[in-house]
This record gives sequence, C-alpha cells and structure tokens, in this order.
Amino acid sequence: MNFARRLDKILPSKTLSITNRVLEMRKAGEDIISLGAGEPDFATPEHVKHAAIDAINKGFTKYTVSTGIPELKEAIATKLKKDNNIDVNPSQVIVSCGGKFALAAAVLALCEEGDEVLIPSPYWVSYPEMVRLAGAKPVFVPTKAEQCFAFDFDELQRALTPKTKLLMFNNPVNPSGAVYDEKVTDNLAEWLKSTNILALTDEIYESIIFDDIAIRSLASYPEIKEQVITVNGVSKTYAMTGWRIGYAAGPKKIIAQMAKIQSHTTSNPTSISQWAAVSAISGDQSFVTEMKAAFKKRRDFVYDRLNKMSGLTCTNGLGAFYLLPDASYFLNQRTGKGKMKDVVELCQYLLEEYRVAVVPGNAFGVPNHFRISFAASMEQLSEAMDRIQAGLHNLDS
Repeated sequence: MNFARRLDKILPSKTLSITNRVLEMRKAGEDIISLGAGEPDFATPEHVKHAAIDAINKGFTKYTVSTGIPELKEAIATKLKKDNNIDVNPSQVIVSCGGKFALAAAVLALCEEGDEVLIPSPYWVSYPEMVRLAGAKPVFVPTKAEQCFAFDFDELQRALTPKTKLLMFNNPVNPSGAVYDEKVTDNLAEWLKSTNILALTDEIYESIIFDDIAIRSLASYPEIKEQVITVNGVSKTYAMTGWRIGYAAGPKKIIAQMAKIQSHTTSNPTSISQWAAVSAISGDQSFVTEMKAAFKKRRDFVYDRLNKMSGLTCTNGLGAFYLLPDASYFLNQRTGKGKMKDVVELCQYLLEEYRVAVVPGNAFGVPNHFRISFAASMEQLSEAMDRIQAGLHNLDS
C-alpha cells in the first residue's frame, strides 16, 4: 500500500513508544518503574471531578460550538488577564482536544512548503514533526547543557533566514526543565519586534516553576501582541492529562484559521471535559500549590541522586517535572549483549535488565542524554534511582 509522501518525513512519537512498551511489559507481569511519562501522578482535584459528574447529570453531553463553550472561553480569557497579563476577549480563544492539537492547528494554519520554523533544542518530541506535517522545515537552535540550556540569542540570530516564519517557544522547557526568566523574554520580545516573525508559545508547564523564578508570557508585551499565539491547557496544572483540554489565544485572524482546521478534524473537545476545565481554571487553586511543593521535593531528591552517580552529570531542572542527565560517559560501554552504540541502547538496557523506563535524548535533539520524569512517588523514585545506579555500575568499559 502506498501512503502519502508527507508521512515519509514524520517519525512516530518516541515517548509514546516507551509508554506502550512499559504497558506491554507490565501486562506480562514485569515490575516496571516508568520515569518516561509526561504526566502528573496526582489524581484530578475532587471539585473538578464533581463538575464533570454534574455536567453529565445536567445533560451536557451533546455537541458544543466547535471552538469551545462560551463559559470556558470566558474563564480562559479571565485567567490569561489575571495570571499572564494577556488581554484577550473570548473571541480570541479556541479550546482544543489537548494543547498538542492547539499547537498542531496553529502550525498548520501558519506554515507551508518553503517556510522555516525555529525550534530551540532540546525540544519536545512533537514540535519538529508538526512542522514537517505542515510541509515546512524545522530549524533547530541549539542550547548547551554546560550553560544549563540557557537561551542562546547568537544561535537564534544565526538560524534566522528570509524563509523564517515562526518561532516555537516552550517555557518552562520539556525535556530539560530550563526556565527562561523575564530578562530572556524582554530580549526575545525586542528580537521578535525587529524581525516581525510570529511566535507560538507553549506554556503548559507555567504553574510548575521552582526556586522563585519570575517568568513573563510573550503575548503580554504590547509591541508584539499581534505576533504571538499562546498555547496552554489543564493537563499538567490540574493533573488532567486524560481529559484532553487545551487552548490557544492570539490574534483573531489566526484563531479563525485554526478554527477552520478544528471544525473539519476534531470538531469540539469533549463537552464534559470542558465543564470540568471551567471548574479547574475558575475554582480553588490550592491543589496546584500542593502539587508544586511535592514536585520540588522530588526534583531535589532525584537531582541529588543522579549527580552522585559516577560518570553521570545533570543540570538542575528549574521547572516542569523533568531532568535531562548527560550519559556520554557510558555510551560505547558494554552490556551482556555487547557494545552499546547509542543512548537508545542504554535506555533499552535499563528497561530490559533493570526494569526502569527513561526516554532516550535523541527524541529531543540531545543524543547523549536521557530524560527522567520525576512525576512518581518518592518510593518509586528511590527504587528507580537504585536500579539506574546498579545498571550503570554494571556496565563494562
């Protein structure tokens, strides 16, 4: 069978393939600790669940407006003004089936063959594939582990060409845990103003920032407001990954084009989930504070353990719930099956021999690293660190 040629350039999600392998091994009875999943291990807050039940009982189970119910768009606009100083009205908001689809719809609406999209590296695995699906070319803007993956404006300027259409900007960053403070966004706003290119900002981890670092949304800068599309959602902030509610806000003409795409693909997000999201965004926020405190404790523990493992180095994660250790020292060492050739084989070794799942860094543009999610219990994290340490120790140089 012949498939569309555009799919030849697109790779399956490596993070989802790890998740699927873990599920297979667990189904076979294996004791697997997964540090691969990009989702909080907390339960969705009770008041949010009750809002969903209430929506079912009231019969809110039909189609909605394809761009989202008015009540949710109003709640999002209010949240953006209050938390992000982004002044939009509900007509500038689109609710999607997760933040991922909001990002994809924006890329499809803005980019085509011949366009280039700047993506700081390391990057979330789906960014370049979304760009390729639109027919455009991803251009990677490298950052350095030894500089804590700090945003590099010299590299950004070098990557700029007359074909550049869009910058994809994730803050805090999956997979590195880097956080770009207000000084970075001040400079980036000036750069965007001078170049007049568009920015698609992924702020899905905005509520999970440690160490009192202040960040600012790019769309809050008045001089570039018409150049920025802001994407967020309820998945990470409220432990609602399976509810599939994300959203985008930006210039009305761009949102209208995204709405065209959504109307002919997913149509509206789940009606019940939308009412749950209204409760999450507008209701009690104490859950978020408690979850962040737990993540910080876990971050500190895992960071300390990783940096005590001989041969492994790791910069600290300032946000999200990931760490990205450098495994260069262990590549080309030997397992019982022979010499490893890359970090993929190292991760396979840790999974198959030590029953702990992590994600190889080549999925994120950093082939000597692997990503750890510390969205797991302290008991699981402690056992996982013991397993990783044993696995690395038992390699033969």
